[in-house]
Amino acid sequence: MRPFGLAFLSTLTIPLLTTGCGSSPLEEATRDYDVTRYELEGAFDWSTRKLDATVAVTLTLTEDAPAITLDSRVAVKAVRIVGAEDPEYEVDPEAGVLAVSLEDAPSAARGQTLVIEIDYQASTSDNLYAVQKRLGDPVLPRALYTDSEPLGASSWMPCNDAPTDRALFSVSLKIPAAEQLIANGRLVLDIVDGPDAHVVKYETAWTLPTYQMAFAVSQFEVTKAQTKTGLPVEVWSRLGLPGSHAEMAKALAGMIDHLTPLVGAYPFERYALVLLPAFPVGGMENASISFQRETSSTEPGIHGDYYLAAHELAHQWFGDLVTVEAWDDIWIKEGMANLLEYEVGRVFTDASGQGTLHGDHFHGEDGVPIRDPRLAPADKYTSGPYSRAAWLHTQIRSLLGDEAYFESVRGILKKHRFGAVGTDAFVGAFAEALGPEATTRVRRAIDAKVMPRIELRAAPDAAFEVVVEDPDVALVAPLVVRWYGADGSAEEVSLRRGEVATIPTAATEVLLVVDPDDVHPELEVAGEDTLVEAWTRARAPLSADARAVFAGLGGAAQVSGLRAAEASGAAMVTPAEVEGLVSGLHADGAKALALRLGCGIAASAEDPAEQEAWKGVLSPMLEVGPPSFGLGWISAGVGACNDVAPPEELFAAEWPKLEAGLMGEEMAFTRLLYLGAWQLSEDHELATFGAVASKATSLRARRIALDHLARRAPGVTNPSWVDFYLGLLRETRTSETLPSMMGAASWVVFNTGIGRDEFITELGEILHEEATRPAHARAVCIGVRLLGDAPGARDTFLAGLADAPLSEAARKLVKNPEACF
Repeated sequence: MRPFGLAFLSTLTIPLLTTGCGSSPLEEATRDYDVTRYELEGAFDWSTRKLDATVAVTLTLTEDAPAITLDSRVAVKAVRIVGAEDPEYEVDPEAGVLAVSLEDAPSAARGQTLVIEIDYQASTSDNLYAVQKRLGDPVLPRALYTDSEPLGASSWMPCNDAPTDRALFSVSLKIPAAEQLIANGRLVLDIVDGPDAHVVKYETAWTLPTYQMAFAVSQFEVTKAQTKTGLPVEVWSRLGLPGSHAEMAKALAGMIDHLTPLVGAYPFERYALVLLPAFPVGGMENASISFQRETSSTEPGIHGDYYLAAHELAHQWFGDLVTVEAWDDIWIKEGMANLLEYEVGRVFTDASGQGTLHGDHFHGEDGVPIRDPRLAPADKYTSGPYSRAAWLHTQIRSLLGDEAYFESVRGILKKHRFGAVGTDAFVGAFAEALGPEATTRVRRAIDAKVMPRIELRAAPDAAFEVVVEDPDVALVAPLVVRWYGADGSAEEVSLRRGEVATIPTAATEVLLVVDPDDVHPELEVAGEDTLVEAWTRARAPLSADARAVFAGLGGAAQVSGLRAAEASGAAMVTPAEVEGLVSGLHADGAKALALRLGCGIAASAEDPAEQEAWKGVLSPMLEVGPPSFGLGWISAGVGACNDVAPPEELFAAEWPKLEAGLMGEEMAFTRLLYLGAWQLSEDHELATFGAVASKATSLRARRIALDHLARRAPGVTNPSWVDFYLGLLRETRTSETLPSMMGAASWVVFNTGIGRDEFITELGEILHEEATRPAHARAVCIGVRLLGDAPGARDTFLAGLADAPLSEAARKLVKNPEACF
């Protein structure tokens, strides 16, 4: 039965459709079914920016059902049940559901299998991106792709959008002859269809949840590598995209080799990293094919790129092979991916093999729990299920030891293979090994909001007392404080919630090491200033005996000691010792910090001869720079190195390349990133990094330059910076660079008091373009904040966005601009 008036439906709206008398399908519909397969066929029309498609949904009823409900935010054109007359159906566009009557189905009884075919159109959205040639993007090929977590799949395909309902998936698209399709699973069809097109089909032999079903179309180049077992590993990039794609493919293969003994064999037939323009988040772990942003995923020598690639790869086990039962359980997959990403990066952080657990990489926020049932699914992606959850996973790991911990992890993956796991089952898998007391602490930590902190108290005949304040019981594993004697001997105390330890004066005379196994993040330290200063100084390796102990510590403990030395302001090394110090460090981040520490000591030297000695030693080391991976540990800059070895002369041969915009000049992204750690005069910044931001033939290079300038912008009062940013904004529509550009522009406009109206006009133009959708929310808030003292102008700005193709997040902010504050 075809609904009345269907042939006249506008493709831009989805009206409520009803037929007949009595109850409607929506009133009777249930979700008492299990989808076993989705088969999508279609083509994307770039002129209308719509996907015209048919999806065949095969499902088995788990109860007798008069009607079933699917999630759908597309324009439904027709519905059929194979083997029956056209059924009655109904759409509720506000709720985003499609109800299909089973009255005319061959059988609507429990255990029966039905195939429902749905013809529809899907418009571009926050979940279906169609990126054409953009202002400011030197790479020309367009790209079409999906991005669905958590509840976005129904915006491009009617489905049961629940993480536990896993199904087989196939997608067949007619695309231009010059373009390629990649999707989950394996390629099963690629046939010519007319003079300028071909039909390409992928299908899976394994089930996956709808939020991981994905496809992408562009003119791709494919770079290949393989693991030790021969598993294919690929990097798909748009034609002409600069980057170290071969190195990234090899790095990914190495990561799989590293993870396999820990979590088991990689579960799919291949792994592909797909680099996409305007990708709205850093990365998305679609099963067997991770989609990642082009400007943050091409260089395995940059810590952010490496860790992002490792994070999405780790999800192939936790998230894809085994997904979560409910969105409140995302802490399981995100926390595990965070833990595993740092595990595969151990070569950069633990060269000594000391066994650091990478707790120093995890940062909890007060008030942000691991699990927050109050939040809607799309709002649950706070730091809680990521960094704080990784800390909880790490605490469990520290209590069990690696052998027992990873044995339990592999057990979870085996038991729930191609299924789902919830919080109770996940924690329960460790319960026997943990014991009841520790298991109870784990369960409490999942909902804890307040972060623990260390409190120092004065104590007679001792250095101080230490107590761990932990009101919400976030601490599962104890905090260890260890101190060394001049002979290398060690003593330690283990502290749990509320326990007090007296640290003897002798403990501060050589070296104090807090959390030597790197289980915990750096916790806040409270107490009288003199006690905090003594605590900091005791952790810095300032004496010869302390440095002897320090040399044998793991990379994380060395990073902590160097930070303490930098904070104490003490002269830890001499010019003659600094090269030996750097070469003996076990983490790339420590090597970068040691160079900055040396500069700080050199800058505070009063003796001209000592200053020259420092400059003579440091200049050649600084010219080469630290290992590129270590740059992430000095993201705030090289500090006093700007004074010890002025960058204008240190890199004199390289600034002309930047002044030419790196057009036709070869410079590694890692090198540009290092140069960006230095500080030039405001005019020279624009002449160098400003030229790269405007002219470079790589969007990645432009992004690095813009991020560098954005770090300077809060202190800039030079009107020429306003002209620079206003001009660049008019010529840029790349969402990868706009957030940095808009943020910096708002600072210089605010600082100088000029150009506000022109800047607000540019924000309005950006918000009226679909291509900039991932930057919309940021643009709205920048405008709202900048106009905070002019409510009339703010209201005019927001009213002007009524017809803009805003992202969903931006639309919410327009309705509630106070959320920007």
